[in-house]
Amino acid sequence: MDPLKNPFSPGAGTPPPELAGRSDILNHALLTLARVKRGRSEKSLMIVGLRGTGKTVLLHQIEGLAEKENYQVVMIETHEKKSLPEILLPELRRVLFSLDTKK
Repeated sequence: MDPLKNPFSPGAGTPPPELAGRSDILNHALLTLARVKRGRSEKSLMIVGLRGTGKTVLLHQIEGLAEKENYQVVMIETHEKKSLPEILLPELRRVLFSLDTKK
């Protein structure tokens, strides 16, 4: 393909012109969200792949789906020099406070 016309342009979380070939993953995420909301169990979803293949974009799509279903969503990037509590606690605190205001 002509590199100038190729729509694929990897970038950190940059949405592509079209999210092609990901409908199975998005449908699985929707099913998982629906089952959990109804108190049913479901297998976790793990997205892996090489750098620039759209993992972050896909996670942002799933984040949007979850928010439409009234889930509280936390997106966390890890840092090697921070402990897990340092990474998780501020976001979990934010979610708990937001839940407290939704009485």
